Amino acid sequence: MQWKSEPHASPAGTTAAAQGEEGVELDISNANVPIPHVASADLPQCPLCKENILRPGVVWFGEALPLKTVDAVQKWIDDADRIDLILVIGTTAQVFPAAGYVEDARDKGARVAVVNMDIEDIPPGGMLPGDWFFQGDASVVVPELLRDVIGDV
Repeated sequence: MQWKSEPHASPAGTTAAAQGEEGVELDISNANVPIPHVASADLPQCPLCKENILRPGVVWFGEALPLKTVDAVQKWIDDADRIDLILVIGTTAQVFPAAGYVEDARDKGARVAVVNMDIEDIPPGGMLPGDWFFQGDASVVVPELLRDVIGDV
């Protein structure tokens, strides 16, 4: 059984382009990069209701994970006889419900692989013998870890 989820996704950047022009990359993570003002009327609108603006399909800090995602992850963990590995990428996994996934997976035999910038950000229960911690930017580390599976990215 295989299952994959990206609960938080990533708003790594944005692109602005006038019609017929190539886009300009804007590093929205850098406060020193000026971002042009966009009028509310120019923001993408919901194609169904035409009243609400669209937003990135991500979970921001302080927001709850979608119940559909929480239920799907918990069902997968509960239904699995054995779990070999749980990946904790770019998060401390200290906030519930995600914090419980590591221990639930460990109860089913999982080893833990953490990819995080901060060596201090470890999941509940800490790092156990046989677990891995890869310090660095997930956008660099994860493709390197999976190169033999997914090829060069």
